[in-house]
Amino acid sequence: MHFHISPLDPHGHQFAVRLELDVSNATHIDLKLPAWIPGSYMIRDFARNILDLRAEANGKVLDITARDKQTWRIECPEAQEITVHYQVYAFDLSVRSAYLDQLWGFFNNSSLCLAVAGRTNEAIELTLELHDSCQHWRVATGMPRVSGESFGAGRFRAQSYEELIDYPFLLGDLGIHEFIAGGIKHSFVTAGRNFADVERICGDLARICEQQISMFEKQVPFKEYLFLTMVVGKGFGGLEHRNSTALMCSRKDLVSPGTRTAIDSDYRTFLSLCSHEYFHSWNIKTLKPKDFIPYELDAEQYTRQLWFYEGITSYFDDFILHEAGLIDAPTYLSLLGDTLARVHRGVGVDRHTVGDSSLQAWNRFYKQDENAPNAIVSYYAKGALIALCLDLLIRSESHGDLTLGQSMAKFWRRYGAEQIGTSDNSFAEFMQEEFGLHLHAFIDRAVNTTEPLPVIELLEQFGVNAERKAAQDDNGFGGRPAAAPLPVALGAKFKASSQGLELQVVFADEAAQMAGLSAQDRVIAIDRLQVTDSNMREIFERYQPGDVVQVHAFRRDELLQMELIWQEPKRNNYLLKVVEPMQAKRWLRL
Repeated sequence: MHFHISPLDPHGHQFAVRLELDVSNATHIDLKLPAWIPGSYMIRDFARNILDLRAEANGKVLDITARDKQTWRIECPEAQEITVHYQVYAFDLSVRSAYLDQLWGFFNNSSLCLAVAGRTNEAIELTLELHDSCQHWRVATGMPRVSGESFGAGRFRAQSYEELIDYPFLLGDLGIHEFIAGGIKHSFVTAGRNFADVERICGDLARICEQQISMFEKQVPFKEYLFLTMVVGKGFGGLEHRNSTALMCSRKDLVSPGTRTAIDSDYRTFLSLCSHEYFHSWNIKTLKPKDFIPYELDAEQYTRQLWFYEGITSYFDDFILHEAGLIDAPTYLSLLGDTLARVHRGVGVDRHTVGDSSLQAWNRFYKQDENAPNAIVSYYAKGALIALCLDLLIRSESHGDLTLGQSMAKFWRRYGAEQIGTSDNSFAEFMQEEFGLHLHAFIDRAVNTTEPLPVIELLEQFGVNAERKAAQDDNGFGGRPAAAPLPVALGAKFKASSQGLELQVVFADEAAQMAGLSAQDRVIAIDRLQVTDSNMREIFERYQPGDVVQVHAFRRDELLQMELIWQEPKRNNYLLKVVEPMQAKRWLRL
């Protein structure tokens, strides 16, 4: 089974794919493309991008019949070998699918390589061919190489279809920068024009990687690792793979030469993204739910454990930066305050359990709309808070002899290294058997109820005070102090412009909703005076909670008038501060 892939038409965004296949006198074969890609829990129907599918054997065209939206049957009653030809339209600029233009290309094999039904456990070879204007391009992938120069076109080999689709490819005029971390070669690879200080970035990435390798007791599930990074004007995303990650970042996220030593929020965001995806090498790529063994990519595949795999990873992405000395304790605590603010801004956290959020990722978390803060909770953000609580509980109950990181290393050794899938209760059972710690009741409440987490109480035990304060305005909630909070709250996130305030999210039971305003309304006047981005703050500062005003707004193209009662700003900022350093040192670097 051998795929040949080449950038056929960069201007038309098409890859050419040829599959050579021994059919061993089968009367027919079925070819199918995944409906989703592991790590991104949404049906994406990659097969819709396949063009001009045809097959031949012995110089004859074979009959092909579409069986469903992603499956084709090829009749081949007398053939020993067949060749399948098709093109793939590649214009999804993301980490999930495939993209090609005259500047660079990227693809996941789940978007380009058809699986042969009943034969997904066979070894597969893939030859990447570069022609014409793309001949000078370089190629970066973690897929084991059979032939060709390093970072060049050539032939590659995977031991199964599941392995094949876990090796993304990045090609173009790549920037390739190698570094060693934990004795292992890593590559920071970029596509897209950028002005990155690659020496500094590689140094910082090395510290992150070494911290994680050390945390997992040097149990490393890969022999080399690649950060495949697409740099664009505006974009963000990451997707984990077995020995690489596909990343997308904005140009401003990569620190430039000559920048001062301190890590700004943009660069920190990029480092956290890298930390997050790298951590997944242990926590989802090798340690994973039983529900995902094996992956079934034709339709949704459900688990209640995403809070563990994404939430714990989300806790450690920033905490690893702190442990590696890249961000100080006040910066880390402000990021933790951001997480608290995101979880609690809206009543979704009171309506939706994080276990249900995991199960319903397919149609709720990955398909969020303007009502999401009122309806759902994020298994990433609340999962991170559960992980924080677990870390502090474990440190406290073990009298400082054990941490969540050390527990994860032992847990990975038992389950991840042996490729044993986890059940909903595996971690709690493991902690009781291995360390005598009883976490069942806490985890059950945290995951399966909407009871508040004991975050504030646990932080206090570790010398950190949490204070809730009013945010700057309805858009500004987070983990940092507000310079001059407005005296009243609209109760809606909005985008201010010269045309008014376009409401993006209207929070349940707050002023805007109670007045009858809706998401996508555009407020144009308050008390008969035009409101715009330039005078919004001046208008809001005229009022006090309880004051009544007339509001004019457009809904679609219809003008509405309604009465709004200003509310007192909610305390949506969570300000965390070390007040007892000796206690805090049990958890933080000071």
